[in-house]
Amino acid sequence: MTQPNFLRTSVAHAAFLALCGTALAQTSTGAAPTDTPVPAPSLRQVDVVDSTAGAAATPARRAQSSSRLGLSVLETPRAVSVIDGALLEQQMATTERDVLRNASGVSSRSEYYGSYSQFSIRGLWANNTYNFLRDGAKFVHLLDPPLFNIERVEVIKGPAALEFGQVAPGGLVNYVSKRPQAEALRNVKIGAGSDGWRNAEFDLTGPLNSDRTLRYRLDGGASRGGSFVDGNTPRKQGIAGSLEWQVTPDTLWRAQAEYQSMDGTSTSGLAVPDPKNPRSADALPVGAFYGEPWLNTDGHLRFYSTELQHRFSDRLEGRVHLSRNETFRNVNIVSPMGPVTNGRVARSYWMAPGQKYTSDTALAELRAQVQTGAVKHTLLAGMDWRAIAGFYGARTTGNLGSIDLYNPVTGQVPPVASTGVGRLSSDARNTGLFVQDRLTLGDFGLLLGLRHDSFKDAYTTPVTDLSKTQPSAAISWEPRTGTMLYASHARSFQANTGTLLWGDRAAPPSEGKQFEVGWKQEWLDKRLMTTVSAFDLQLTNAPATDPQHAGYSVLTARQRIKGVELELQGRITPGWTVTAQASFQNPEVLADTAAGANVGNRVALATRRNASLWTQYRVPQLPGLWVGGGLVHQGDKFIANDNKWRLPGFTTVDLAVGYQFAGGVRLQANLKNAGNRRYYLDGTTTAVGFGSVVPGQPRTVQVALDYTF
Repeated sequence: MTQPNFLRTSVAHAAFLALCGTALAQTSTGAAPTDTPVPAPSLRQVDVVDSTAGAAATPARRAQSSSRLGLSVLETPRAVSVIDGALLEQQMATTERDVLRNASGVSSRSEYYGSYSQFSIRGLWANNTYNFLRDGAKFVHLLDPPLFNIERVEVIKGPAALEFGQVAPGGLVNYVSKRPQAEALRNVKIGAGSDGWRNAEFDLTGPLNSDRTLRYRLDGGASRGGSFVDGNTPRKQGIAGSLEWQVTPDTLWRAQAEYQSMDGTSTSGLAVPDPKNPRSADALPVGAFYGEPWLNTDGHLRFYSTELQHRFSDRLEGRVHLSRNETFRNVNIVSPMGPVTNGRVARSYWMAPGQKYTSDTALAELRAQVQTGAVKHTLLAGMDWRAIAGFYGARTTGNLGSIDLYNPVTGQVPPVASTGVGRLSSDARNTGLFVQDRLTLGDFGLLLGLRHDSFKDAYTTPVTDLSKTQPSAAISWEPRTGTMLYASHARSFQANTGTLLWGDRAAPPSEGKQFEVGWKQEWLDKRLMTTVSAFDLQLTNAPATDPQHAGYSVLTARQRIKGVELELQGRITPGWTVTAQASFQNPEVLADTAAGANVGNRVALATRRNASLWTQYRVPQLPGLWVGGGLVHQGDKFIANDNKWRLPGFTTVDLAVGYQFAGGVRLQANLKNAGNRRYYLDGTTTAVGFGSVVPGQPRTVQVALDYTF
């Protein structure tokens, strides 16, 4: 395997530093007094508003980290969901599912044995290698991330190849890290709850010098327990540190390092007594365990990034970003499981320790403001590069024997050694060149973009080597302040790495395209924002199993999702906040493996309806007291395109109460799934029906106490 050389990418960073120094010496800008704190450059400036404060919230005015043009949510001609840290604190979010419940168009797709979740965005899989971002840079998403260092989460809907190269077309999820602050802040938090859950976190930030041009942030957290599955005591821990240096009034440098780890027994879900009825699993204890203690999953992730921003003049600014993501996993699971025969459950195991993934990203871009007559231009030009390498350790499979359905007793002896062979899974490079121009004339805006990508994966046979040029366009109209109507067209591509067509031909990439129209509106003196969007999204050229040639694929699969999404976020009164979303989709199979097969069926693991609500109210008669609550609804889904086996939908209700004491002490209690609803997130099937289902969290109580000083 050719290892990515991260040092090589730092040459671009050093060159840009030298360029900035030369440009700074030649740029005549007024220097601020050395004893006065100076603001960061305007490039990608983020206005973070605490939604638990009494002042008006302005979600539409926040710039997105994922917008390379520096646009706010209101200005962006596509649907974007922004989930801030204050909302996650109110909900006491501990998992990625807790986070993404708040974004329209997102649904839980499948669960990977307790180690991480997979999601659908607008009915299509959010690829775990290409559709997750950390601070705008792609990272490998194979562990459920702890949330101690997350400022907010942005969900970008639809194809976004213009900004991020090859992606699956449903959308992307961007985790935005906490940044150092100029004002000193210290916070410690402890929590406890059902199923032995224990949690502790700390967050420290502030200046390191008298003029506050050098700032730091150090935070971390650890949790243990919280799983309702018998015998499983998962653990998560991590620590992160970042520095931010205002080198000059026009130059800002930032660096970050983060480490996180997790481990726990791999959860296999519940066996299904009647394979044709997934609800027959309701007769079993929700925490029944059908695996073995030695079938565990553990892993850790290291993330490093550095970024340099410089303003050459009032009309020209640039940025260089470098990041590296390293993920290591040992995966040992029960798979497959089922069916049930004579009261016993068939089981096999799959072990794949020693998995290693590295992902390096480099980005350089320039942004300029230009006026041509009455037309204003915001121009962006840049290039990005990503290298990703994956290695699978020695894999082995075996038979665990059957286990009693109602009285599962573990005790199988683990295998002595693996019988598999370690191998590469990818060794890919992706280079992209892009330009964008946002033209504004009065109330109208036109956004045009063009991107060219070169992608090569040296691991595959034959080698995957392709290039793709893709345009995008959007038009917007702001008839008055706080109102925007838009229409956009976007495209994406995704390499079918390692997919062979009959004749040993490498498969061309799958492609996505979307047309979207929408209306964004601010209400109540900019305290509240609503978004209504309608879209037509298509995935074409997708691979499916070749029915005539074993081991090969055909590119007949086509899927189309039409839908409408609604979002509301903000503050109805100074003490009453609300976040709500609903999505309605028609995910349809247009073509599959064989002519006519599954045509008209619903796309596998895609839901038709999703909705969520969360509201918080501060009781004016008792200053410091607040109450909150909400619900989550996810519609039913089919396990495969043949639509034979359907997993029912569900609705759960959550409640919360908190009190802010004088002196910075805050106490909070959350009751999740207050009605103790039995529901299922995922399932596996056999030839005769369901083999297993994965239950969601039953009624859970969590209490947290934190102190800010």
